Amino acid sequence: MEELIAFLDNFNYVQGAAHILLAYLAIAAFIPPRRSWILRLLVLLPLLSIVRIPVYLDDPWNITLLLPAFGLCVFIFFTGKWEKKLAAVLIFYPMIVAVNFLQYSVFSDLFFAMSHAPSSVRDQTGRIINWSREVLLMSTVFYFLSNTVQVLFWAGVWLFMRRNRKQIASEEIGRKTWLIADVMMLVSTIAIFTTMLFITQANYIVYPLCVAVILVSLVSVLLVAYMSRSEQTAREAQRLALQFAYYEEKLKAEEKVRRLYHDMKNHLLLLERQDTREARQMASDLRQQIADYEDYIRTGNDFLDIIIRDKARQAKENQVDFSATVHFEQGGFLELKDISTIFGNALDNALEASLKLPPQQRLVTVKAECVRDMLSVVVENNCLPGGEEGEKTSKEDKFLHGFGIRNIRQAVEKYAGQCLVRRGKDCFQLKILLPLP
Repeated sequence: MEELIAFLDNFNYVQGAAHILLAYLAIAAFIPPRRSWILRLLVLLPLLSIVRIPVYLDDPWNITLLLPAFGLCVFIFFTGKWEKKLAAVLIFYPMIVAVNFLQYSVFSDLFFAMSHAPSSVRDQTGRIINWSREVLLMSTVFYFLSNTVQVLFWAGVWLFMRRNRKQIASEEIGRKTWLIADVMMLVSTIAIFTTMLFITQANYIVYPLCVAVILVSLVSVLLVAYMSRSEQTAREAQRLALQFAYYEEKLKAEEKVRRLYHDMKNHLLLLERQDTREARQMASDLRQQIADYEDYIRTGNDFLDIIIRDKARQAKENQVDFSATVHFEQGGFLELKDISTIFGNALDNALEASLKLPPQQRLVTVKAECVRDMLSVVVENNCLPGGEEGEKTSKEDKFLHGFGIRNIRQAVEKYAGQCLVRRGKDCFQLKILLPLP
């Protein structure tokens, strides 16, 4: 029996280390730690006292000191906006207090109810002197189970934070939005703080509140993730609107040039009346240029060509090998904003992914043509190996073809088309099929 007790006591140290590590990973998934490995190791020391601190009713010292201690730990060892650091404190502080109180109180109540053991009496060395070996073993088992529950709890919190990490880590959330979230999260902090200070007996009365506080803290994380997605959607819609307005201005400029070419015909009539060889030659050259331009505007897609030429210019400025083969005459069924969404986003994603590579590896190819009754658009580019699928990435982290893919899919589905995303070892392909009307 003594061997089992000794084994469980030693294993409790392993559980304690796992408890601290999982709590740190959960907090780090919400707010990034500082890059220095020294600081990342040093933060475990204060967390050792903060995360495992015993919490009881009518215990003002531990409850009161825990809040500023945890706040200083977050502000010193983690990075980010102060509003986000405050949100981390207001989310994890009530969670730590609630789960620690439940751990010590629930398992203590269960132990005394099942063992009928008297209150412990200790000698000068701190050893319990009035418990039998069976009771001492049961006490050790209950303590082991309480630590196991703590480890499982923080493992679940860590996995929950990881699932929402990309939205939480986004820089799209503004200061006002963070402050609104902080005010909402302050409610659970005040509730758990005042309850622990002023309720002095009947532990079971506080149990529902502790469970509610833990759930509110987790829901607060979902709230932050939702706000992040909303901010991203709003900013992406604004970017698409600005992009569409830009291309509309480009199209208007093309129309102005077209009118100038049209007016040049009248000027040529006057020039041809000049009875000189140079005037007739100049008039002939100008007529040939006008004919070439008119052939171009009759067979080309002006708006799409503007986008292609604009992206080709950007590619040249950034040392990206850009190749475009666009040949179809039946693309008039696409609305201008959808052309901007499909081709603008696809090429923007390909160019941004290419910029993460050395100049000699930067390659983007786009091909659009009519195949039978379908309009086929294929955009390919080289990319970093080992990245994630397009819609699962983000610009801040491992951006390949992140947020714009969703808008492309929506535009393609509008015409009953299909959008296929394929990722190889070091290349990315976006293929779009649209049925021709």
